[in-house]
Amino acid sequence: MADREPLPYPEDPREWAPMRVYRGRGRRRFEVKDPLVEPLWSGTRVLAHVTIAPEADPPATVELIEESSLELAAELPELAAAIGAGVLALDAIIDGIITRQLTLDGVGAAAIPEVRSRPAEMLLRGSIDLDVQARGSIAEQAAEAEPVDGFVAVDLLRIDGTVLLDVPLLERKRLLEGVIRPGPLLRLSNHVRPPHDPWVATWKSMGLRGGILKGANSRYHPNDDTTEWQVVERLNRRA
Repeated sequence: MADREPLPYPEDPREWAPMRVYRGRGRRRFEVKDPLVEPLWSGTRVLAHVTIAPEADPPATVELIEESSLELAAELPELAAAIGAGVLALDAIIDGIITRQLTLDGVGAAAIPEVRSRPAEMLLRGSIDLDVQARGSIAEQAAEAEPVDGFVAVDLLRIDGTVLLDVPLLERKRLLEGVIRPGPLLRLSNHVRPPHDPWVATWKSMGLRGGILKGANSRYHPNDDTTEWQVVERLNRRA
């Protein structure tokens, strides 16, 4: 973190809260060094605590603890079961978002592959073409579809008893890829390298809010904010 030491965090992981983007006073902007860019999903941010005991019935115990310490798994049994079935570890704490955008056609996992199939075309477009809005078809789907909550995993804080808070973000994401078995209700949030405007434009056209820059070497500080993450909702500038 820039300018100050991170705040101490509770010893009990169930008292951890997700790290937040810095929203301090004033207009000062911080440079995100060596950034990754990932989609900015709309939904409820939670830490998923998953424990697998193969001899138990059911074998998976899942808690979904949101930022104000409420536990949501009891209200979302189908989603909790999907997370428990899709986590390939005996013990994991995963930062993620409960969102209905994941299960809408044209949003979710479709956003990244569609972009990867035509990156040159995107980079050649003028900046005036990039300020796009969500497609009407997606808005209509959101209004008409049966609401279904999915979980998008964005970060890995602990695996099999090993705390990863001091591990660089890029390595945490690499480990997360080996922990998640994707399914209809459970996905990994993709990440790419800048330039970020073409990606943010496409994500916005898919109905997402935009993107978020995260330092590839950034550490994770529960219950705190960080200047090493930065939200991008408007193009040609960092918000």
